[in-house]
Amino acid sequence: MNVIKEILNACVLVLPFLRKKDAKEMQDFTDLVKNQFDYLMEQITRFETDYFELSEKVRQMYQEIILLNAQLSESLKGQCLVTSCKERQ
Repeated sequence: MNVIKEILNACVLVLPFLRKKDAKEMQDFTDLVKNQFDYLMEQITRFETDYFELSEKVRQMYQEIILLNAQLSESLKGQCLVTSCKERQ
């Protein structure tokens, strides 16, 4: 019997949303939620694009740092003043 009362209470709570006069409010709420979802998806897409562009720039910077480090090491080999230096060419 209690289960039936609970089901009836749930129906009473849900029924006002199904009435025709509340249909406009439900449509407005649905549109609001949809617009918020679209906005959030746009923000996520923008964030994703920015993230991957930045990631590519960081990767390029690391490659440039490695290249410059190799060039610096190569140029420092020739600057060794000790004649017995193994790095001197």
